Amino acid sequence: MDDLIALEDLIQASGLAREEVQELVEFGVLERTVVGSGWRFHSRTVIQARRAARLRDDFGLNTAGMGLALTYLERIQQLEQRLRELEAQLPR
Repeated sequence: MDDLIALEDLIQASGLAREEVQELVEFGVLERTVVGSGWRFHSRTVIQARRAARLRDDFGLNTAGMGLALTYLERIQQLEQRLRELEAQLPR
């Protein structure tokens, strides 16, 4: 099972600013869970948040650009996985 981490831990692990995390949550790119009075994230979200920070740093993207790029990258990964599955079904 995936562990939950606090907002502050996600910020520290990813290098994103609090405002960037909040905007990425609003855009639906990062998923959060409300526990008590605070936000919690699945630990796998750290990977996506780090990727967002790299996009910001390497390409100078704003939060909207990070969100769009992350959405497209996720979709590409899904399509590549589906392609591998279909290729595995082909007769050899």
